[in-house]
Amino acid sequence: MSLISVLVAIVVFGLGMLSIASLYGLAVPAQTANQETLDTAAFGNQFWAILQASPQVVSQIGADTTQTYTNASTSAPAALQPWLTNVFNSPSMMLPGAKVSITTGPGADGNPCDISNVSAPLCGVTLTITWAASKGGGGARRQIFQYQVGF
Repeated sequence: MSLISVLVAIVVFGLGMLSIASLYGLAVPAQTANQETLDTAAFGNQFWAILQASPQVVSQIGADTTQTYTNASTSAPAALQPWLTNVFNSPSMMLPGAKVSITTGPGADGNPCDISNVSAPLCGVTLTITWAASKGGGGARRQIFQYQVGF
């Protein structure tokens, strides 16, 4: 009788371990997706630091326009080029299939984007980062950041 109960206990334990192992396969892609989202938050903070240090970047982009970058383009303002290089080429934080869009427009108060004072523009800036989530991550992902410059 004790041999049968030991065998049943081993079978129950084995089934429990198999179910835990199957959950591991679901947890790894979720962790990758979470890491990519955290990376975009870091990129958003870096972009905000650039805007605070060099508000003339908004004037270089232009009023009420959208600039889209899919690589570390030399057509980007000089202040953004190191940041774009980090977004597209940093092995530790690289987002697969990343695309960065920067849109200038009205501020939160509704006033139109004013770049007449190049060193102190008054604009709302939207940063959109899109990427193809890594395997198991669920397709295209997007993170949007809103900033106010000069208010």
